[in-house]
Amino acid sequence: MTPAERIARPATMGRGTAGPAWPMVSVLISTKDRRADLARALASLRAQEYPRERVQMVVVEETDAPAPPPDVLYVPIPREGRGFGYTRAVALRHARGDIVAFTDDDCVVTPSWLRELVTPFLDDPAVLGVAGAVRVKDANTVGICENVLGFPGGGLSYLTRAGGRVVDTVHLSTCNCAYRTEVLGAVGGFPEVAPFSGEDYLVGRRVSRLGRCVYAPRAVVFHKPRGTLGAVLRWFVRRGRQEVWLLRHHPDVFELGACDLIRTSLVVRVTGALALGGLLGIPTLATLGALLLAYGVAQNVRYRFAWRYHRTAWLPVVLPATKLAMGVGGEVGRWIEALGWAREVGSKRRPVGARR
Repeated sequence: MTPAERIARPATMGRGTAGPAWPMVSVLISTKDRRADLARALASLRAQEYPRERVQMVVVEETDAPAPPPDVLYVPIPREGRGFGYTRAVALRHARGDIVAFTDDDCVVTPSWLRELVTPFLDDPAVLGVAGAVRVKDANTVGICENVLGFPGGGLSYLTRAGGRVVDTVHLSTCNCAYRTEVLGAVGGFPEVAPFSGEDYLVGRRVSRLGRCVYAPRAVVFHKPRGTLGAVLRWFVRRGRQEVWLLRHHPDVFELGACDLIRTSLVVRVTGALALGGLLGIPTLATLGALLLAYGVAQNVRYRFAWRYHRTAWLPVVLPATKLAMGVGGEVGRWIEALGWAREVGSKRRPVGARR
């Protein structure tokens, strides 16, 4: 029997049904230094339309001063900076539900969140994982643009493409997703060493290779946005480093190879355009200006659905600026990690006693 077949669909299952037809769900949250955010997240979980006796809440906090919230299985761990892969692995060891759901400490879930997240498992025994929609609330224009561009967790980009339907996906983010517990065991759980996060990426890819994963657009959480271009830039520096780390340590799972990272490189593209402009006798500043204009137009056309969610005169400027901050940050992060990788390889190849 496959992991997907071990939780049979209840014959009386239907939306709004209470009682034993709903499976036991463990909701896991990892947190550090964000107790006000955590309190809001837990309050939203306590307001779920899901039978309360069928929900286990597990919080793993990295702290030197434990403070257990009420009605929660609280697991404090020392401040060792071991990352979210480790804290989620710890949380998973305490889960006793048939399904394990994840959200972040800076998210607020909607009342129907768990019900909508669990329903696809019950509708189709072949479903092994479910991702939900991630939106932002009370966000400025930069925050809305982050969400339009698909971050975090697919954001408004995934939500718009789904068109209200449950659709197949291989992208599951731990700010809003759920898995069958036994399936997580089958793929080895969360890698405890993942210095730049990315552990949810690895788990999502491994589970999707075993069976079907879907995106449920009505399972909604509201995530706190970064809200400034500087914060977006720093976030994507980390994501860029994560990509190279995944390529190095998990090439069997990471979907982009070294050639893909080079081909999509912002530096490579800009250098190529400047070289072409030079061959055509176009001044460098004119080429850069044309590139920025074309980039801005292209992003506004591609993400024109942004106007459904946010109408402001600044949107045509802030949207490409946010996208550019993501691209520059990712590029910087990839170069930092790639150069560190090259130095490490070089030091290993250098003969013992050789002069630097």
